[in-house]
Amino acid sequence: MSQFIVNGIAIKNPTTFKIDRFNVTDMERLCSAKMMGTLIAKKLKFFFTYEAISAQELNTILEATWNTPNIFYPLQYVENGASKIIEVYSGSIPSELHRAGAADNWVWKHVQFNLIEQ
Repeated sequence: MSQFIVNGIAIKNPTTFKIDRFNVTDMERLCSAKMMGTLIAKKLKFFFTYEAISAQELNTILEATWNTPNIFYPLQYVENGASKIIEVYSGSIPSELHRAGAADNWVWKHVQFNLIEQ
């Protein structure tokens, strides 16, 4: 069962899942060289990596993230045993087509994408 529901669509669990936590600030350096600024928000960035997936699995990910008219959409995921929902948008989605064995057996390798909190 998928631990990730993107834009209402369950996607395959990634080989690797990573969360970056970062601060959004208006930092600037003063003439004295001291940094000053205000914390505007704390945001999350989610990284999904798949070593190899089928065309159908990639199509499902693209349907949820790229083939949607919505710029922002919900991501449902589990973090440390707690279910969470957050509004996100997608970054780039690079993928590499690879032939595995038979001539008609193609898979997508090194598929990576990230979802960034709104």
